[in-house]
Amino acid sequence: MDPAARARAMRVAAAVIAVLVAGCVLIAVSDATAVDIAGIVLVGLALVVAVAAVFYEVGASEDRERAEAERKRRGP
Repeated sequence: MDPAARARAMRVAAAVIAVLVAGCVLIAVSDATAVDIAGIVLVGLALVVAVAAVFYEVGASEDRERAEAERKRRGP
């Protein structure tokens, strides 16, 4: 994985973790139903973004692999 892709993945992971923690904190400390719902929405959003990021990285790695195979097939 190139450094730019690794940095992008780390930024996405950090954002997902931050939103997940925020949602868990809202759920844990709240007595209000609306705040609990906001926490559940944040946790769900974080999980959806995490799954999307995994699928994106798998697709990007397949694209890189395909491009490398094409370069090898064409030769120098």
